[in-house]
Parts: sequence; structure tokens; C-alpha cells
Amino acid sequence: MVGHSHSFPQFSRLPLELRDQIWGYALPEPRVYEVLDSPCSAQTQSTPSSRLMFADVRNEPPPAIARVCRDARHAVLRRYKPLVFSNTVKHIDLSRDILLLDSYLQVKRLLKVVRLLSQIEAVRTKACRIALGTSWGFYTGLHLRLFHKTVQTKRNMEKFLEHVSKFRRLKTIILVVYQRSAFNLRLKVPDQQPLPWRHYDWYEPYHFNFNVNFNFDNYFLRRPYQSRLVRYEPEVERVDKSQQPSVRQSKQQSVDLHPRGYQVHDLKDTFEKWIEKLSGNGALGDFQRPSLETATLTWIYTGVGY
Repeated sequence: MVGHSHSFPQFSRLPLELRDQIWGYALPEPRVYEVLDSPCSAQTQSTPSSRLMFADVRNEPPPAIARVCRDARHAVLRRYKPLVFSNTVKHIDLSRDILLLDSYLQVKRLLKVVRLLSQIEAVRTKACRIALGTSWGFYTGLHLRLFHKTVQTKRNMEKFLEHVSKFRRLKTIILVVYQRSAFNLRLKVPDQQPLPWRHYDWYEPYHFNFNVNFNFDNYFLRRPYQSRLVRYEPEVERVDKSQQPSVRQSKQQSVDLHPRGYQVHDLKDTFEKWIEKLSGNGALGDFQRPSLETATLTWIYTGVGY
């Protein structure tokens, strides 16, 4: 049709709530932000925000859709607010994005990070989802530091839930049962078009620590530019203990690249039982128990051409 236009000049006349919903379809998927205690966290005079840091210390502006027009920017900024940890500023939508406390945080540090997060007004009043990293090994199984046999689980869980209960809008706690890295490579055969290839199409390792970055002075290429969190609810298969590998077996014979279904469900059940036990005695007041989910996490790195 001649003169047909794809513009919609009446858009600005729509109610604000409806316009925000429309712009919401252009927003990025929920992102994962890893948080840990900063090296200066022992300073007593510092604020909770300065005693925390992001694992990725790059500043991040609002999502790119905010640069489309004024209306889009206002819609984005109503959702994404600046969160500052140790002078690193990231614009985060705490109702959608996820704060990750990874498994290398030992129990004491983990409890400290949760406590500091609960003291930050924006996090305490708006955060809806937090994630806890787990440890997994072919012989050691799937573990959460809070449940390790060498620590006092009851006392640690009491402190953990005491801090978590201060998050007014917390809806979900996510157990990240395994992580992997993905590198978007492009392999080019002479006289042919480049072929896209992702290493996890062929092989799906746990914590595949391969870094395809030949410019080691470029810090930004060594950090993931995207994350993908996928809910993980494996079926529980029957386990024949007589068929399980012996500890003396060579690690090269390992065929399990990620936790088994029964291991995931056992860890989840243990966590749920502790929440039910400690929240049922009234010590946490009117604490609304968050739902518990398990998920996998993929860190996606920038592509490298060949």
C-alpha cells in the first residue's frame, strides 16, 4: 500500500502503565550479578555498599533500549536503578535480575555478604531473587557450604535465614547446581562462509575454564558479556549403588559432566527441610518462606574470530 507507515504516533497518548508493559517486551532477559565481599570489608567505618563488590567491576549503563527515545528511557529508568558496590555502578532491576553468591564464598563470608546485602535499603526492599552457588565433584557429590559436615549447620542456617528474612520482597532462592562457560567462536574454512560454533554444542563440561582471549591486556574481553540462567528440574532416576564408581577409579573414566538427578533433589529437600524447621518455631516472626528452585548457569563470553 502506497504511503503506508509503520509509525504509531498515538503511542504517547496511551496510559503510562500500558506503555511500560509494551516497552517491557524489549528489555533484556533477567541477568545474573555475582556479589562478594570487598578486600576493604573489614573496615568498621565503611558503609555496607562499600564493603561489597561485584565480581565484574565494569560499570553498566541502563539497557540499550533506553537510548531509543525519551519515552523508552523513562520507561527503563523506572525499572532499572543504579546499585553501587565499591564504586562500581550497575543499573539493575532487582525485581527481575538475580544476585549470585557463588560457592567459593566459605560459610563465614557467605553470611557476611548476606548480612551486608540486608542492610542496603534498595536490596532489602526490592530484591526478589537471590542465587547460591554449589560445589560439585564426580566423587564428592553435590554440596552446599552451609550443609558441610565440618560446620555447624543449625547455627549457620539460623543466621542465614535471619538475614534473608529482612528481604521484604524475596520470592525465590535459587540453587545453582552447575555452571559452564560458553564461547561464541567463528571458524572459517578457506573459500567458505564462517561457521558459527559453540563449544557446548559438542561438549558440556562443569566449569569449563577455557579462555579464548589472546589479548591479555584487554580486561573487558576476559569477562562474560551475558549470562543465561535456566531452571533445572531433572528426573530422579534409580541408583544402583553396586554400579557406582569406586573412589579408586581413574578420573579419566568419569562420564558424569554434571550432578545426577537424585543429588539435586536430595540437596533441595535438605534445604527445604531446614527452612521449614527453623521458620516453624516462630524465631523468624512472620517470615514468608520463599520458594526454592534449582538452575544451571551459563556464562557467555565475547566471540573470537579465526
